[in-house]
Amino acid sequence: MIKNIPSNINWFIPYLQNLEIFKEINFKEIFKYSTEELIKNYKTSKNLLPLLLAERFLWENIENNFFSYKLLNLVLKEKEVSGYLFFFPHKNFGNKKIFSEFPFIKLNETYYFYPSEWGNAFKILINLWKEKVKFFSVEVNLDKEFSEEYIKNNLKLAQILEFSYLSQKALKSLKNYLPTLEVKKLSEITNKFLKIKEGFLILSSKRDIKEDLKKVGAKIIKKLEGENSLFLVKNLDLNKITSLYKENSTKTGVLSWDVWGKFKNKDSTPLIFLIGAFEHARRVNQINIKVFEGFTYHVIGDLYYEWKDLGKALKYYLLSKEFTKQPVELALSESAIYYTFGDLDRAEKILRKELCGCKKEDPLIHYNLALIYLKKEKKEEAKYHLYKAHLLDPENSVFREALIKYLWDFEEYEELGDFLTSLKNLSLKEKIYLGKFYFYKKEYKKAFKYLKDVLTLKERDGETLLFLAWLYLYFNKEKEISQALLKEAQEILSPEEIEKIKKEFGLDI
Repeated sequence: MIKNIPSNINWFIPYLQNLEIFKEINFKEIFKYSTEELIKNYKTSKNLLPLLLAERFLWENIENNFFSYKLLNLVLKEKEVSGYLFFFPHKNFGNKKIFSEFPFIKLNETYYFYPSEWGNAFKILINLWKEKVKFFSVEVNLDKEFSEEYIKNNLKLAQILEFSYLSQKALKSLKNYLPTLEVKKLSEITNKFLKIKEGFLILSSKRDIKEDLKKVGAKIIKKLEGENSLFLVKNLDLNKITSLYKENSTKTGVLSWDVWGKFKNKDSTPLIFLIGAFEHARRVNQINIKVFEGFTYHVIGDLYYEWKDLGKALKYYLLSKEFTKQPVELALSESAIYYTFGDLDRAEKILRKELCGCKKEDPLIHYNLALIYLKKEKKEEAKYHLYKAHLLDPENSVFREALIKYLWDFEEYEELGDFLTSLKNLSLKEKIYLGKFYFYKKEYKKAFKYLKDVLTLKERDGETLLFLAWLYLYFNKEKEISQALLKEAQEILSPEEIEKIKKEFGLDI
């Protein structure tokens, strides 16, 4: 091929065919030939001109790994497209590896779009976070009426609330905090706060907070009201308002200009600090009003983690280290992010610090270490930590089932049998593994008793279905049921996986 076209061109083909010049074109011929080959192959063909025009059109609308907005418009004429807007403040991002690996649609010189249908969107985000590229991304639905103003507003909202990635899930969640998501109103109250040294931002679920603020002598500069109320005030006596809300069941977060000055850091925004303070108050039963403090960094990190903005979550977890009152939870969250980033060594190091003799052992630390060692293919270390997690919390079904799965997957069948028969009150999944163990032991009556329970589950594993198919054929003599189960197993397992299981357990089916 003379010109390499990103593979995602296939996504555009049905819509390109609506253009006159593409109607009679064989797409496999585009950019296939050199000029000399075109002359030779199309010397007397009337298809040469349409092919050249089609190639020229694509040449003008595909640059390196970027598609032009004109191609996107062809799709938007037919349907809405969900995806991710991107804005990169620093213009030197073009040489980053990520942009040679993944194509983008270039809306203009500033904004880019990546359709959800192309897949790998979260992989792109992870790569950007790992490379520490500064970016803003918002999950949106585009239609043929979308405008640059729409793009700017969405990305501006992400910037006001310090998101690197603002998902639809996060947008929905933010409505439970802020009275509005209108960019103009949020920008205005933020900018006013930054200019008033005696200013306070207040976010409260209390309906009559306006009257309370007046009661304690605060001057209201700006207000936004909804399910929760957002106020910018000055001359606020914190002691008075705290005392007033001491016995109140509502929640209020406060950010003063002085506290903002003390805790702000690169790229931080006042509104995310305020949301953090409000959430901090919500999480502590005996607290109704919370002024931002160092530990609130941890709360903000948790919020970003829930919102899937792992880059910002990591930033605030790191900021919270000297302030957190939950070091184990912090270690688990931080290591989980590095695990997702593929930095297993750092994830392991963070967790191992929590295993010093001076601290009480937490089963989740051991469980997460086991996951890391499994990823590193360190079987014995993984097994040790799975056992430790189970011993520290014997009734935890997640730890038990992870250990059971390990013993089965690594063919430690006798140890698995001993472990399962030592347990009381087996869960449904544990009973199925007990059935697998009996199948291995060729105790088919017992195996069938437990394995048939898999039919009550929505999600079934192919291996169990294959065992059941064999049992129904040879043990129960019910061929039709056996064939149905075999078909279901074949839809889950690859032919290679099925052959491996057949060989290991001597199945003729």
